[in-house]
Amino acid sequence: MKRLFALLGLLTLLVSAPAAALNPAASESLTITPILSVTPQKGDFYGVQVGAKWTIEFTIKNLGVSVIKIKKIEISGNYFTLADTNSYPFEVLADSSTAFPEGNSGKVLKFAVSFSPADIGVTTGKVTITYGLYSDETREIPLTGEGLSCYAATEAHIGENWAPKPDVWFKFTADKFGIFEINACHPSQPNPGNTERFYLYAYRDCQYRLIPGEEEIAPWCPNDRYATRVITVISKGETIYLFWPLAWPDRPHAKEGFYFNIIATYPTDGDVCENAIPLTLPVVNQFGNTRGLHDDYDQSPCSPIWPYMDGNDIVYTLTLESEGYLTASIIGAWGSIHVLDVCPREELVKDHCKAFTGGLQGGSFRKKIQAGTYYVMVSNWPPPNSMDFLLNLSFESISGIENEELGSQMAVWPNPASDRLNVSVNPGIPADLTIELITLTGQVLYQKRVAGVFDYQDEIDISRFARGFYYIRVNNGKELKTVKVAVE
Repeated sequence: MKRLFALLGLLTLLVSAPAAALNPAASESLTITPILSVTPQKGDFYGVQVGAKWTIEFTIKNLGVSVIKIKKIEISGNYFTLADTNSYPFEVLADSSTAFPEGNSGKVLKFAVSFSPADIGVTTGKVTITYGLYSDETREIPLTGEGLSCYAATEAHIGENWAPKPDVWFKFTADKFGIFEINACHPSQPNPGNTERFYLYAYRDCQYRLIPGEEEIAPWCPNDRYATRVITVISKGETIYLFWPLAWPDRPHAKEGFYFNIIATYPTDGDVCENAIPLTLPVVNQFGNTRGLHDDYDQSPCSPIWPYMDGNDIVYTLTLESEGYLTASIIGAWGSIHVLDVCPREELVKDHCKAFTGGLQGGSFRKKIQAGTYYVMVSNWPPPNSMDFLLNLSFESISGIENEELGSQMAVWPNPASDRLNVSVNPGIPADLTIELITLTGQVLYQKRVAGVFDYQDEIDISRFARGFYYIRVNNGKELKTVKVAVE
């Protein structure tokens, strides 16, 4: 008898009354069968990144009476998996059921389906639920998912771009250094309901290094105050990756195609290292100025005092194919030249400085330098923050010359000397020096060490030394130079 109601079907009771009291005749329906309910009714996984996983939980209930006997749950379709810990058969009871279940039972049965694509493209599948007391019936739940991949991104370009739907990847490569804005503001996409519709994730690479976006609502888009945008700096040849997810699938027009824009702003050439101006040697009487540029860099490992980098900067780049001597001069009010092997975005040790000059009206240098690519930065000691300047550079290629650089930087006088001996060393960049007076047999009579000097002069008292020949020896940590002197 406990299964009786499950077999009877739907009973309709007709209640009749006199015509005067009831016209037409009234009828009332009473449900006396179990009703299988599955929520959600379909598995829409939308877009899932290749290698990632998304899971949907399904719930089975009995919205009728008595019991529903679930015999098995099966899944089909590539990349879909079933997570089900239930034991079958399982009887799903109605909320108001007075039936007596047999075996596993409950008022709710839950299971989950995951979608983890291994390739791009749309995949379909289904969940099949087999149920029934005395005969088998089936209910199918359709499954749909799309595998997405950053590596299969579509090329985007400066200007207007069309996305055929959300859950789509684009990539953009900058042809030159600049500031780029990516947004979904478009006159054909009004948003009268003032609701979120588009969202953008921008990444530095396909390892998902996120570029921060703009979170605050701002009235920058005239027809959609919720239009999303990202503003970022991109170097020449650098590629970024743009993902537009289906963020709000229930919003009006959420699944339709849409336009987005890429807007480029290019800084003045030479403003920063990323758009440094290439130099071709020789540079002869090249006039320039730093007006309209910015003080982007403040700390140079070259200058003995920081203010030589406190004015506006103009950045050049120079490539030397071989080792040689770089000669440079600048004429400009408190002008300076800094030759560096890396961009000074942060404080650098002095080894990164390869040459320097600066002064009241500029200055000059001649420095031995290795083959490579260098930043040649022109700046000044403010005020004012900008200056006009005249720049000259030339290069002499050499090989196999020893001690020439250090020898060209030092002077010893008078020679011969009787009581005082002067030694001057001008390395042109901060350098650690050791100055020594030694005998012909190598005995050290005098030694002085100084650190980080830019232009150094030492006076040695030789009045207590016997007449004869000696050597002045100077060591800068890389080269050693000796000069023979006579004491009278």
